[in-house]
Amino acid sequence: MKCSHRREDYGIVIRFHGELGHHEAAQCVEYLEKTMTLYATEPIILDLSGLTFMDSSGIAVVLGAQRNILGAGQTFCVVGTPPTAMRIFKASGITARVKFLPELPHLEEEEEVCTAK
Repeated sequence: MKCSHRREDYGIVIRFHGELGHHEAAQCVEYLEKTMTLYATEPIILDLSGLTFMDSSGIAVVLGAQRNILGAGQTFCVVGTPPTAMRIFKASGITARVKFLPELPHLEEEEEVCTAK
């Protein structure tokens, strides 16, 4: 699993690349927490487009990230979720609680990507 982030016009985009399973979940949570702390006033966008595998551990990672980020007063959403991972999220009902977007949008001035749910 490789985690990376970069600042975009609309917030901090955190990208996961590779497999997100039980063994990688702790690494992802740690990276999310450090990045969230570093950019405490920025919206956080989690980009899952680089995932090659995800099991139910991904649900815990995303829900934990959302809880911590919204709890800190930041906004949060998930973009680029691969179809196999999206099936897991839909089956778990998480899509009713977390904002999922198909891709990073092209924004007009003052438009927000993520909003609290």
